[in-house]
Amino acid sequence: MIESIDYKKIIKSLEQKLPSLPQILEDLVKKLSDPNSNLDIVEELVEVDQSITTQVLQVANKVEFTEPGEERITTIHDALHKLGFENAKKIALNVSVLKLMKLPKSTVNFCCEDLWQHSLAVAVASSEISKLVGYDNPDQAYACGLMHDIGKIVKLKFNKKDFVKELASAKRKNIDLYDLEIMRNLVRHDLVGAKMMQAWNMPESLILPVLWHHVEDRSLRAEVDSPDHHLLIDIVYFSNFIVHKLGIGFSGHGITKTPSDKFLRSFGLSTEGIEDLAGQIQQAFDDACPSLLLLD
Repeated sequence: MIESIDYKKIIKSLEQKLPSLPQILEDLVKKLSDPNSNLDIVEELVEVDQSITTQVLQVANKVEFTEPGEERITTIHDALHKLGFENAKKIALNVSVLKLMKLPKSTVNFCCEDLWQHSLAVAVASSEISKLVGYDNPDQAYACGLMHDIGKIVKLKFNKKDFVKELASAKRKNIDLYDLEIMRNLVRHDLVGAKMMQAWNMPESLILPVLWHHVEDRSLRAEVDSPDHHLLIDIVYFSNFIVHKLGIGFSGHGITKTPSDKFLRSFGLSTEGIEDLAGQIQQAFDDACPSLLLLD
Protein backbone atom coordinates (compact mmCIF):
# COMPACT_ATOMS: atom_id res chain seq x y z
CA MET A 1 0.00 0.00 0.00
CA ILE A 2 1.36 3.42 -0.99
CA GLU A 3 1.76 5.72 1.99
CA SER A 4 -0.01 9.05 1.68
CA ILE A 5 2.17 12.14 2.01
CA ASP A 6 0.94 14.80 4.43
CA TYR A 7 1.64 17.99 2.50
CA LYS A 8 -0.02 20.18 5.12
CA LYS A 9 2.44 18.86 7.69
CA ILE A 10 5.35 19.64 5.37
CA ILE A 11 4.19 23.23 4.86
CA LYS A 12 3.63 23.64 8.59
CA SER A 13 7.14 22.40 9.34
CA LEU A 14 8.64 25.02 7.02
CA GLU A 15 7.05 28.09 8.60
CA GLN A 16 10.34 29.04 10.28
CA LYS A 17 12.67 27.73 7.55
CA LEU A 18 11.47 29.53 4.45
CA PRO A 19 11.70 33.28 4.08
CA SER A 20 8.39 35.03 4.58
CA LEU A 21 6.55 36.12 1.48
CA PRO A 22 7.82 39.55 0.46
CA GLN A 23 5.18 42.11 1.37
CA ILE A 24 5.04 43.43 -2.15
CA LEU A 25 4.62 40.13 -4.00
CA GLU A 26 0.94 39.39 -3.44
CA ASP A 27 -0.09 42.95 -4.36
CA LEU A 28 2.30 43.04 -7.30
CA VAL A 29 0.93 39.80 -8.76
CA LYS A 30 -2.60 41.18 -8.51
CA LYS A 31 -1.60 44.50 -10.08
CA LEU A 32 0.08 42.71 -12.99
CA SER A 33 -3.30 41.18 -13.78
CA ASP A 34 -4.88 44.63 -13.94
CA PRO A 35 -4.74 46.21 -17.43
CA ASN A 36 -5.09 49.63 -15.79
CA SER A 37 -1.85 49.21 -13.81
CA ASN A 38 0.70 51.98 -14.33
CA LEU A 39 4.10 53.19 -13.16
CA ASP A 40 2.65 55.17 -10.25
CA ILE A 41 1.07 52.01 -8.83
CA VAL A 42 4.36 50.11 -9.15
CA GLU A 43 6.12 52.99 -7.38
CA GLU A 44 3.69 52.82 -4.46
CA LEU A 45 4.32 49.09 -4.08
CA VAL A 46 8.09 49.28 -4.45
CA GLU A 47 8.44 51.98 -1.79
CA VAL A 48 7.28 49.60 0.96
CA ASP A 49 10.15 47.15 0.37
CA GLN A 50 13.65 48.46 1.07
CA SER A 51 15.45 45.63 -0.72
CA ILE A 52 13.50 46.23 -3.92
CA THR A 53 14.03 49.98 -3.65
CA THR A 54 17.77 49.38 -3.32
CA GLN A 55 17.85 47.03 -6.30
CA VAL A 56 15.86 49.41 -8.50
CA LEU A 57 18.27 52.24 -7.69
CA GLN A 58 21.28 50.02 -8.41
CA VAL A 59 19.90 48.93 -11.78
CA ALA A 60 18.88 52.46 -12.77
CA ASN A 61 22.46 53.64 -12.19
CA LYS A 62 24.05 50.91 -14.32
CA VAL A 63 25.78 52.01 -17.50
CA GLU A 64 23.17 50.59 -19.85
CA PHE A 65 20.57 52.96 -18.40
CA THR A 66 22.67 56.09 -17.97
CA GLU A 67 24.28 58.66 -20.25
CA PRO A 68 27.96 59.68 -19.91
CA GLY A 69 28.28 62.35 -17.24
CA GLU A 70 24.70 61.92 -16.03
CA GLU A 71 24.21 62.53 -12.31
CA ARG A 72 23.57 59.52 -10.09
CA ILE A 73 19.88 58.73 -9.60
CA THR A 74 18.96 58.87 -5.91
CA THR A 75 15.14 58.72 -5.77
CA ILE A 76 12.90 55.76 -6.50
CA HIS A 77 10.62 58.01 -8.58
CA ASP A 78 13.44 59.04 -10.91
CA ALA A 79 14.79 55.48 -11.03
CA LEU A 80 11.49 53.94 -12.08
CA HIS A 81 10.91 56.56 -14.75
CA LYS A 82 14.45 56.00 -16.06
CA LEU A 83 13.88 52.25 -16.29
CA GLY A 84 10.39 52.49 -17.75
CA PHE A 85 7.20 50.65 -16.87
CA GLU A 86 8.08 47.23 -18.33
CA ASN A 87 11.52 47.02 -16.71
CA ALA A 88 10.19 48.40 -13.42
CA LYS A 89 7.52 45.70 -13.19
CA LYS A 90 9.99 42.92 -13.94
CA ILE A 91 12.65 44.14 -11.52
CA ALA A 92 10.13 44.41 -8.68
CA LEU A 93 8.74 40.96 -9.40
CA ASN A 94 12.18 39.40 -9.88
CA VAL A 95 13.57 40.74 -6.60
CA SER A 96 10.46 39.55 -4.74
CA VAL A 97 10.71 36.01 -6.09
CA LEU A 98 14.50 35.87 -5.83
CA LYS A 99 14.12 36.48 -2.08
CA LEU A 100 12.29 33.17 -1.89
CA MET A 101 14.83 31.31 -4.03
CA LYS A 102 18.09 32.63 -2.56
CA LEU A 103 19.30 30.16 0.02
CA PRO A 104 22.56 30.43 1.95
CA LYS A 105 24.13 27.23 0.58
CA SER A 106 23.66 25.20 -2.58
CA THR A 107 24.09 21.42 -2.78
CA VAL A 108 26.72 19.45 -4.64
CA ASN A 109 24.39 18.88 -7.59
CA PHE A 110 21.96 21.77 -7.36
CA CYS A 111 22.60 25.50 -7.36
CA CYS A 112 19.80 27.91 -6.54
CA GLU A 113 21.28 30.51 -8.88
CA ASP A 114 21.06 28.00 -11.73
CA LEU A 115 17.41 27.39 -10.84
CA TRP A 116 16.90 31.16 -10.85
CA GLN A 117 18.37 31.38 -14.37
CA HIS A 118 16.05 28.60 -15.50
CA SER A 119 13.01 30.19 -13.85
CA LEU A 120 13.78 33.61 -15.29
CA ALA A 121 14.14 32.11 -18.76
CA VAL A 122 10.78 30.33 -18.37
CA ALA A 123 9.28 33.67 -17.33
CA VAL A 124 10.67 35.39 -20.45
CA ALA A 125 9.51 32.51 -22.62
CA SER A 126 6.04 32.54 -21.05
CA SER A 127 5.70 36.24 -21.78
CA GLU A 128 6.81 35.75 -25.40
CA ILE A 129 4.64 32.69 -26.03
CA SER A 130 1.59 34.35 -24.48
CA LYS A 131 1.83 36.99 -27.21
CA LEU A 132 2.17 34.28 -29.85
CA VAL A 133 -1.02 32.49 -28.78
CA GLY A 134 -3.03 35.62 -28.01
CA TYR A 135 -3.11 35.33 -24.22
CA ASP A 136 -3.95 38.88 -23.19
CA ASN A 137 -1.83 39.15 -20.02
CA PRO A 138 1.88 38.52 -20.72
CA ASP A 139 2.79 39.95 -17.29
CA GLN A 140 0.73 37.28 -15.56
CA ALA A 141 2.36 34.60 -17.72
CA TYR A 142 5.77 36.02 -16.79
CA ALA A 143 4.93 35.75 -13.07
CA CYS A 144 3.75 32.16 -13.48
CA GLY A 145 6.93 31.20 -15.31
CA LEU A 146 9.03 32.80 -12.60
CA MET A 147 7.30 30.82 -9.84
CA HIS A 148 6.68 27.47 -11.55
CA ASP A 149 9.50 25.55 -9.78
CA ILE A 150 9.14 27.07 -6.31
CA GLY A 151 8.34 23.57 -5.03
CA LYS A 152 11.99 22.58 -5.51
CA ILE A 153 13.05 25.26 -3.06
CA VAL A 154 10.41 23.97 -0.64
CA LYS A 155 11.77 20.42 -1.00
CA LEU A 156 15.34 21.60 -0.54
CA LYS A 157 14.42 23.33 2.71
CA PHE A 158 12.26 20.45 3.93
CA ASN A 159 14.87 17.71 3.51
CA LYS A 160 18.10 18.68 1.77
CA LYS A 161 19.65 15.21 2.09
CA ASP A 162 16.71 13.44 0.41
CA PHE A 163 16.46 16.09 -2.30
CA VAL A 164 20.14 15.64 -3.22
CA LYS A 165 19.65 11.87 -3.40
CA GLU A 166 16.60 12.27 -5.63
CA LEU A 167 18.46 14.52 -8.05
CA ALA A 168 21.33 12.02 -8.25
CA SER A 169 18.92 9.14 -8.80
CA ALA A 170 17.06 11.00 -11.57
CA LYS A 171 20.37 11.71 -13.29
CA ARG A 172 21.51 8.10 -12.96
CA LYS A 173 18.23 6.79 -14.38
CA ASN A 174 18.13 9.52 -17.06
CA ILE A 175 14.61 10.61 -16.14
CA ASP A 176 13.28 13.93 -14.95
CA LEU A 177 12.62 14.68 -11.30
CA TYR A 178 8.84 14.78 -11.77
CA ASP A 179 8.79 11.21 -13.15
CA LEU A 180 11.01 9.99 -10.32
CA GLU A 181 8.74 11.61 -7.73
CA ILE A 182 5.68 9.84 -9.13
CA MET A 183 7.45 6.51 -9.64
CA ARG A 184 8.71 6.38 -6.04
CA ASN A 185 5.83 8.21 -4.34
CA LEU A 186 8.15 10.99 -3.22
CA VAL A 187 7.21 14.50 -2.18
CA ARG A 188 6.23 16.09 -5.48
CA HIS A 189 7.62 19.53 -6.23
CA ASP A 190 4.51 20.50 -8.19
CA LEU A 191 2.13 19.61 -5.34
CA VAL A 192 4.21 20.99 -2.51
CA GLY A 193 4.87 24.16 -4.53
CA ALA A 194 1.15 24.67 -5.06
CA LYS A 195 0.45 24.02 -1.36
CA MET A 196 3.02 26.63 -0.40
CA MET A 197 1.48 29.10 -2.84
CA GLN A 198 -1.90 28.49 -1.22
CA ALA A 199 -0.37 29.09 2.22
CA TRP A 200 0.94 32.40 0.86
CA ASN A 201 -2.57 33.31 -0.38
CA MET A 202 -1.47 33.57 -3.98
CA PRO A 203 -4.26 33.77 -6.60
CA GLU A 204 -5.51 30.66 -8.35
CA SER A 205 -4.13 31.90 -11.66
CA LEU A 206 -0.63 31.58 -10.18
CA ILE A 207 -1.19 28.39 -8.19
CA LEU A 208 -2.55 26.28 -11.06
CA PRO A 209 0.48 26.62 -13.39
CA VAL A 210 2.73 25.67 -10.45
CA LEU A 211 0.56 22.60 -9.85
CA TRP A 212 0.16 21.44 -13.46
CA HIS A 213 3.26 22.65 -15.32
CA HIS A 214 4.31 19.06 -16.12
CA VAL A 215 0.90 17.92 -17.40
CA GLU A 216 0.23 18.43 -21.11
CA ASP A 217 -3.18 16.71 -21.32
CA ARG A 218 -5.89 19.12 -20.19
CA SER A 219 -8.23 16.27 -19.29
CA LEU A 220 -5.79 15.18 -16.55
CA ARG A 221 -5.71 18.58 -14.84
CA ALA A 222 -8.22 18.02 -12.07
CA GLU A 223 -10.47 20.92 -11.10
CA VAL A 224 -9.18 23.24 -13.81
CA ASP A 225 -12.33 24.52 -15.49
CA SER A 226 -11.37 27.88 -16.97
CA PRO A 227 -10.09 27.89 -20.57
CA ASP A 228 -7.88 30.86 -19.62
CA HIS A 229 -6.30 28.87 -16.81
CA HIS A 230 -5.73 25.92 -19.14
CA LEU A 231 -4.07 28.22 -21.66
CA LEU A 232 -1.87 29.75 -18.97
CA ILE A 233 -0.77 26.26 -17.87
CA ASP A 234 -0.14 25.33 -21.52
CA ILE A 235 2.09 28.40 -21.89
CA VAL A 236 4.18 27.60 -18.81
CA TYR A 237 4.38 23.89 -19.74
CA PHE A 238 5.60 24.76 -23.24
CA SER A 239 7.97 27.47 -21.99
CA ASN A 240 9.51 25.01 -19.54
CA PHE A 241 10.14 22.62 -22.43
CA ILE A 242 11.70 25.31 -24.62
CA VAL A 243 14.03 26.49 -21.85
CA HIS A 244 15.14 22.92 -21.12
CA LYS A 245 15.79 22.51 -24.84
CA LEU A 246 17.87 25.69 -24.87
CA GLY A 247 19.77 24.63 -21.75
CA ILE A 248 19.37 27.94 -19.92
CA GLY A 249 20.09 27.50 -16.23
CA PHE A 250 19.52 24.16 -14.50
CA SER A 251 16.38 22.99 -12.73
CA GLY A 252 17.70 19.70 -11.35
CA HIS A 253 17.58 17.51 -14.46
CA GLY A 254 18.57 17.74 -18.11
CA ILE A 255 15.72 15.78 -19.67
CA THR A 256 13.76 17.37 -22.51
CA LYS A 257 10.37 15.91 -23.40
CA THR A 258 8.98 17.05 -26.73
CA PRO A 259 5.28 18.00 -26.62
CA SER A 260 2.89 15.89 -28.66
CA ASP A 261 1.96 16.81 -32.22
CA LYS A 262 -1.57 17.52 -30.98
CA PHE A 263 -0.27 20.02 -28.44
CA LEU A 264 2.00 21.67 -31.00
CA ARG A 265 -0.91 22.01 -33.44
CA SER A 266 -2.90 23.80 -30.73
CA PHE A 267 -0.11 26.39 -30.74
CA GLY A 268 -0.05 26.51 -34.52
CA LEU A 269 3.38 24.85 -34.62
CA SER A 270 5.04 21.81 -36.15
CA THR A 271 8.08 20.00 -34.79
CA GLU A 272 10.19 21.97 -37.25
CA GLY A 273 8.69 25.23 -36.02
CA ILE A 274 10.01 24.60 -32.51
CA GLU A 275 13.53 25.47 -33.63
CA ASP A 276 12.51 28.89 -34.90
CA LEU A 277 10.52 29.61 -31.74
CA ALA A 278 13.41 28.46 -29.55
CA GLY A 279 15.69 30.84 -31.41
CA GLN A 280 13.26 33.71 -30.84
CA ILE A 281 13.07 32.96 -27.13
CA GLN A 282 16.84 32.68 -26.81
CA GLN A 283 17.11 36.08 -28.47
CA ALA A 284 14.47 37.55 -26.16
CA PHE A 285 16.35 36.21 -23.15
CA ASP A 286 19.68 37.55 -24.46
CA ASP A 287 18.11 40.93 -25.22
CA ALA A 288 16.76 41.27 -21.68
CA CYS A 289 18.98 43.69 -19.81
CA PRO A 290 21.63 41.67 -17.94
CA SER A 291 20.86 43.77 -14.88
CA LEU A 292 17.46 42.09 -14.67
CA LEU A 293 19.11 38.78 -13.79
CA LEU A 294 19.85 40.26 -10.34
CA LEU A 295 22.53 37.71 -9.51
CA ASP A 296 25.38 40.06 -8.63
